[in-house]
Amino acid sequence: METNDSIDRDRRFVDLLTSHQRDLYVYTHTLMAGDSATADVVQDANVDLWAHKDKYDPSRPFLPWALRFAYHRVLAYRKTRSRSRLLLSDEFVSSLADSMERNPLEADGRLAALTRCLENLRDEQRTLLRERYTCGVSVKGLATRMNATADQISSRLYRLRKDLGQCIERRMAAEGA
Repeated sequence: METNDSIDRDRRFVDLLTSHQRDLYVYTHTLMAGDSATADVVQDANVDLWAHKDKYDPSRPFLPWALRFAYHRVLAYRKTRSRSRLLLSDEFVSSLADSMERNPLEADGRLAALTRCLENLRDEQRTLLRERYTCGVSVKGLATRMNATADQISSRLYRLRKDLGQCIERRMAAEGA
């Protein structure tokens, strides 16, 4: 039988968890570069957080603690994907996660910058990214559809990822200035 203290502790934990859902989602969405599985990964992180709720120290900030669970779920998800389907390198994701954990409020800015950068792409570039990373169409499949070689498609995707990363950094620097 649960005690009143236990019930109160659980309620406070649920309040913290629900009040930080947007932060967890934005953080995960950013680390996953907008992958359509973001909501599933956040849900898995929520399950992990609940399973470890008794290990949370209420005298410490909740969000950095919770973000570590989301980060580990993102890593687990990335391991299930073939490397060719990952939009961001492991090193970049790790660096981004560290940066976002130091300043969680910056996550909204990064996501907004990514959105604006994607909006500035030509339609065919957005379509290429969407088909490859959201729909999961293989490079070979895209090459066949676009009457190009797989190497040409891989090069286009690489340039787009690089350009998006640079665009995000420029926008973040401009907003910080």
